[in-house]
Amino acid sequence: MGSYIASDRSVAAARASGAQHRSMNPTQSLEKVADVFLSEAERAKRLNPPLCTDIWTAAAGLYGTEGEDGELAWQAEALCAQTDPEAFFPEKGGSTRDAKRVCGVCPVREECLQYAMDNDERFGIWGGLSERERRRLRKQAS
Repeated sequence: MGSYIASDRSVAAARASGAQHRSMNPTQSLEKVADVFLSEAERAKRLNPPLCTDIWTAAAGLYGTEGEDGELAWQAEALCAQTDPEAFFPEKGGSTRDAKRVCGVCPVREECLQYAMDNDERFGIWGGLSERERRRLRKQAS
């Protein structure tokens, strides 16, 4: 199946090598947590060499190595795996803004969206799009 992302669109590469998962404090807004995560991701991207091993890159070995194209190897670089999963599966009517901000700088956004479209994912934010937005995109593509 072809790509659902226009060829003239680019996804800014971001690497969260040194970013740590943060537990949400009930008094802290999700937006503030997202801001902290994204600023740490930017700081980690500038480090040379990184302060710690990127656990998500190491986990890619479960699906394939750098030289191999494992079906789900892209998930090792997904920034959503390092943030609060609740942001990507909001309650009906809940905000998707923070999840989409993380997706906006994710290096595997295109692969994520392609996976969601190919597997007819009906819940959550995938590749920066909600289920409704993916459904609209699917209709436009056909």
